[in-house]
Amino acid sequence: MLKSYSYRFFLALVGLIFGNSTSFAQSGYRPHPFLSPMWQADVEYLPATQIEDTTLSNGFTGANFTMRIPIWKKKDWLDANGGKPFFAIMSHVGASARMSQISFLDPDRLLTVGKASITGLMAKGLRNLYVGQIGIALPTESFYFNPTYLRFNGSLIWRHLYHNNRWWHTLGVVYLPIQGRDLPLPVAGIGVKLSNENQLQVTFPFNLMYTHTFSRKFSLSGKLHNFGGYNYLKADTVHDVQPLAYRYNYRKLSLIARYYTDRFVVLTGEAGVTGRSNISLDDVDYHQASSFYLKFSIQVRFGERPTAAPILNFDPGDSGFDPNYIVE
Repeated sequence: MLKSYSYRFFLALVGLIFGNSTSFAQSGYRPHPFLSPMWQADVEYLPATQIEDTTLSNGFTGANFTMRIPIWKKKDWLDANGGKPFFAIMSHVGASARMSQISFLDPDRLLTVGKASITGLMAKGLRNLYVGQIGIALPTESFYFNPTYLRFNGSLIWRHLYHNNRWWHTLGVVYLPIQGRDLPLPVAGIGVKLSNENQLQVTFPFNLMYTHTFSRKFSLSGKLHNFGGYNYLKADTVHDVQPLAYRYNYRKLSLIARYYTDRFVVLTGEAGVTGRSNISLDDVDYHQASSFYLKFSIQVRFGERPTAAPILNFDPGDSGFDPNYIVE
């Protein structure tokens, strides 16, 4: 059912976007990939594969929606020496739903997460970016609201661009719930622009991404990383303790294609394979066999393009760096 609705939803989005894009394609600005408002919608599919040592299987079909709205940006940022810092505050809201084919639960579950966060950033000089984020999430099923299920998360990130504009490092910490337990985790990474067309980014906790830019309209990336999530589930006929803590983690190798249809619409397609996956239900651990993974995204950016220093002139999708970096 979710898959059918997701398909219809994206057909409508594609028609809306391409119907409107022709009137904006010749506009004189290109919205900033990091600082401008945007919304993004995704559909994803992971076919059910066997839970090892059982006759059971697991997989999901999902849809996601995210919106970023800048609340405030300081415009008089850069003087001749680059001495004035640039400040910005941005809001993020999002929701995701995955119809899970969890055959060891009764019945199959609609795993949902609602998220909201506020991000503050300061770009100091030409080469330092400081980002602080605080957010709240509701990981449950069917968007069931229970205030005890609300989880807080946050991050502090420092990104430094070196004087050759080709190397950068990322350091920081994230605070997030894992299986309902709130834990701080370090973030450390390094990136290099190997040429005008090629760049490599490595971030711990594990995220490795290589991007080749063919033109201003098209890029191709290879990405190796973990993805997953957790949800609080209602009790069922098999598990009578509420809430059930359900956790899933997949190691994934993906090929990601990004196409800029015009100055403000970005289409992204992802195809990948997962390794042996970890799944837990309360205190019981399972392992899922390998599978493939598909995802398609539409991102629409709009609004003005503010003046930005080299440290801010990057596209999170192509660079492999997300200032709201949260380990799933």
